[in-house]
Parts: sequence; structure tokens; C-alpha cells
Amino acid sequence: MKNSLLVLLLLCNIGLLAQQKIDSANSMVACAHPLAAAAGATVLKQGGNAYDAITAAAFALSVVEPSMSGLGGRLQVIHSNSKGKIKGIDATTQVPASFIPATTNQEDGYTTIGVPGVVKGLIELHQSNGLLPLQQVMAPAIQYAKDGFQLLPDEADRLRSVKKDLQVFASTKKHFFVADTLPAGGDWLKQPALASTLASIANDKGESFYKGPLAASLIKQVKAGGGYLAWEDMLNYRTENSTLLRGTYRGFEIVTIGMPAYGAIVIEMLHLLAHTELKNCTEKEFLLIHAGVHQLAYEDRKFLKLDQEKLTRLEYAKKRWQNAIQSQQLIKDSTSFQNGHTTHLVAADAAGNIISLTQSLGPTMGSKVAAEDGGFMLATTMGPYLGKMNPGERASSHIAPVLIFKDGKPFMSIGAAGGARIVPAIVQTISRVIDRNLKIEDALAAARVFQLPDKLLIENHTGIFWEDNATFTQLQKISMPFEVVKKPAQFGRVHATIASTTGKWIGAADPDWSGVAIGVTNH
Repeated sequence: MKNSLLVLLLLCNIGLLAQQKIDSANSMVACAHPLAAAAGATVLKQGGNAYDAITAAAFALSVVEPSMSGLGGRLQVIHSNSKGKIKGIDATTQVPASFIPATTNQEDGYTTIGVPGVVKGLIELHQSNGLLPLQQVMAPAIQYAKDGFQLLPDEADRLRSVKKDLQVFASTKKHFFVADTLPAGGDWLKQPALASTLASIANDKGESFYKGPLAASLIKQVKAGGGYLAWEDMLNYRTENSTLLRGTYRGFEIVTIGMPAYGAIVIEMLHLLAHTELKNCTEKEFLLIHAGVHQLAYEDRKFLKLDQEKLTRLEYAKKRWQNAIQSQQLIKDSTSFQNGHTTHLVAADAAGNIISLTQSLGPTMGSKVAAEDGGFMLATTMGPYLGKMNPGERASSHIAPVLIFKDGKPFMSIGAAGGARIVPAIVQTISRVIDRNLKIEDALAAARVFQLPDKLLIENHTGIFWEDNATFTQLQKISMPFEVVKKPAQFGRVHATIASTTGKWIGAADPDWSGVAIGVTNH
């Protein structure tokens, strides 16, 4: 009853929470939805730690933000426990063993569905260092699904943007439509099937999800639709230990994870930036330098599967930078401005645990297929979205959760959503904190730049903080074509937490989004 009352109070205060972007306390959780952050704060108040908080928030996001992530998706996480042991978990989706590559022309649908990884990843993460029982940690998510919640306007807009695609699949219409109508912003959305699925996961730590009647139903549904998911795929799915990648940046240690994540590109970009002076440069210079570094690093994506460690070496970045300066040539990169939809969470606590976690369905609502009996969306794994995939292969993406340390102590947990925009958004935010000495909330609100092959995309819209009011005028004088993007949330959605000088954590969420940071003072 006590927990139910707390969740109810949080639901009633959604309007207040939605305005809260920054907080400070000795325990912290930040993510893309106020109710998910509230779920994390709930378990912190109940005596949980960062592992409990981020697990609660992640499961809650599968309920309140179904367009971005869910039980049928993929996950990458890096975490450092109170003893300083760092570990990464790769729980990305996997291509079924019977998959035939020649059949992947569809953007969505049953043929794009791989083996879900989120449930395995979250369970492993929680079991590693969580303090509270899983049932207690998942209680807010279960209640949101069972009793319902008010759909945020942004989430409703995303659902409507793919309405025609969703209507194709009877299972998706069953769980998200009333007649032919999707819920609007402010509407109360209940998901009883998802509530039942979450309760089963909480009771048996995900065993039924991969081995029970729910798995059997999912396999039958996907096969009937022409997909490839089979019993052996579900039974054999395992998380993997991520490859930890390390770099340095102006006295800070950068730790992230390698393929199938894009952490190597984060480190390469920072190593390239280390050859520049960014503290006293103009805002125009700052943006143009970051654009150039983004372009250089992304041209090196061809090495990710061959030798990603190469991209993290300081000597490689030095040579790469020197060659770029000497040649003064524009590198033709194939980076696209796709609308990948993902979500990122961070958590830290008084004991020194710190976590960075990204989970995704791929594009909005993933494959557009909902599990008939489970009520959750299934990710896009095969098909044009992620390029050519082979049987048994694990999906790679721009996901790049990052931890930063100073003098051996945790300093920042950061990550982002937004497809190809993830890495530059992360790096620009880190640079503004370290190079420009900005507060985390100001770093998140500053304008970002994104490099395309033929032009620069530059952020400029209401609420964006510009250090230099003359920046736009200056940019008009550059020779490279550029486009000012006035629509919010087009440059990655970043969530971060950093340690303050007082020993507390400062948490912040991207002002372009609906997310919040909620701090809890543990007694």
C-alpha cells in the first residue's frame, strides 16, 4: 500500500516533474521520462542503490515510452561499482540462426525481428549489485502498466508519426489502438498484457520470457508472419561481457565499450580534440572544430570491426590530426541524419556506484510489431536500418554509454539517444564541461553541430543557450554550406550526472526532451 501510494503521488505530480531538469543529491537518476525517473527515485527512497534505481527506471521506460525502448529491444550498459570494478554488458539483439540475408528488404515487420536482449541485460545488471528484491524494483513499472498513466504529448506525436505502419499489424492495433485511433497526449493509457509480462519477469527473473509460454507464443507469432525467430534462438541467448575501451582527455579518464557499441569513436573524437584549444575559442570556432573532428572520426568507422583498439590509441589520433591539417581536405563521409529513436539512463549513488545505460528498439516503435500476448514492441534488427546482417550476428549501433573518472574517482556518467547523432552529442557535451567549464545543465542546453557529407547542421531554437550572440552572423561567413535546424530534439538527447565539489551528484536531462533528473538523499 505504501509503495502504491508513493507511485500514485508521483503520477499526480507529473506536471511538476516534467519541469525539473536538474537536481543535486547524494544519489541520482536521470532519464527521458519523468515517471521513469520517479520509479528510480522510489526505490532509492526505499533503500535501494544506483543498480536498483536504473533497473526500475529502465523497466518503467518500457511502459511509458514504448516508441523508444522496450522488452523486445537491445541494451548496452557500462557500470562501476562501489569498489571501482568496471564492467560492460552487451545485451543487444541477435540475428536468428535460420535467418536468410537475401530476404531483408523490408524496413519493418516480422522479417526484421531478432532475439530480444533487454530483459536478460537488466536482470544481469540488477543481480550484479542491486540491494532490493527484483519484485520491489519492478513494482512501479508494473503499476504504470496495470493502472495506467497519462501519455506525454511528445510520445503521442511519435506514435502518430508511424500510425500507418502500426495499423498493418493486428497485435499492435490490439495493444495501442482504440478502434482506429491512437491515444493523444494527456490520454490515460493502460497496458494489462504488458503488466502481466512484467509481473512474470519480476517473479522468475526473466526465465519465462525466454523459456515459457510467452516465448512460445512469440515464436509462433513471428514464424506465422514470415519471420525467423525459433526456440533455439531464445533458449541460447546470452548476454556478453563488453569490451572495455579506455582513453584520456585533458587529465580525465574515459571508459566506454566497444563493438557492437560505438565507444571507440567517442574516444577517437576526444583524442583528436586534445590537439585543439577550446577553452578560449569563439563559439563559431568551437562548433566548426567539433564538426571537423566528427567528420574525421566517422570516416574511420570502417575500422570498427577490423581493429577498434586502433581508434583509441593516442598516437593514431595524433597522426590522424596532423594529416588532416596538412591535407586540408574535406572527407566524404556517409553519415546520415536518420531518425533513430533510443533512450538513455544514468544513475549514481552515495556508495560510489555509477551507471550509464542505453536501450533501443531502433526506429520509432521498432519493427512496428507488438508481441501478441506480451504487449511489448519488438526491435528492428535485420533489414536496411542496420545494414547487412548474418545469422547469429549481434546488432551494432551508434550506442555509446560512457563513464568518466578524475583522479580515480567517478566524475560523470553520460550517454545519448538519436542514432548517428549519439556520439557527437556526447562528445560536445563532455567538451563543454571540461573545455568550457560549463555547468552540466548549460552544457546540455548549448547549441550542437552535426556534420553531413555536404553541409553542417547547426542547432538553433527556442531554449538553446548561445555563449556568443554573434555566432549565427559569424557562421554565415563560412564557405561550407550549412543549415540551421530549428526543430528541437534533432541533435541527440543527452542525460548525464556529475560529481560536484560538495560530494553530491548533479544530475541533468536534455532540455530538448521530456526527461528529468531526480536526486534522493539517503539516510
